[in-house]
Amino acid sequence: MKTDIHHRLCDLYAEWRRLTDIEGTAIGNEEWSRVEQQQRLKRELQNQIMQTADQWLSEQGETEAACAKYEREFRPIVSNLIQRESQNHELLCERRKHLQSRLNSLKQTGTRLRGIQRTYASAGSSNWQSYS
Repeated sequence: MKTDIHHRLCDLYAEWRRLTDIEGTAIGNEEWSRVEQQQRLKRELQNQIMQTADQWLSEQGETEAACAKYEREFRPIVSNLIQRESQNHELLCERRKHLQSRLNSLKQTGTRLRGIQRTYASAGSSNWQSYS
């Protein structure tokens, strides 16, 4: 049974990795609803991981040795997941910066267009009034 929990925990971490990779691709493609979906699934998965890790530690006897064994066995996996999450965070920051730049450019264009519209609208209305 102990190995079942160990395998279950490995499977849960592998699923987290899979969801994180999908999330990274979605960020790169600016598929925000898909990003949100992966984040929701990972929140749900987080509870399962915590419960399974608690079970694993409980079966190991919740001793200092059990904690050290957990660190040895799962730290490389968790470190890899942290690295992937960091990469997604960096990509998300880059995308946000890019989108903010596009938004600012669109705002400037809108401001210019309104200025042009006011210029021509006021010129047209004054000309119209001069003919009346």
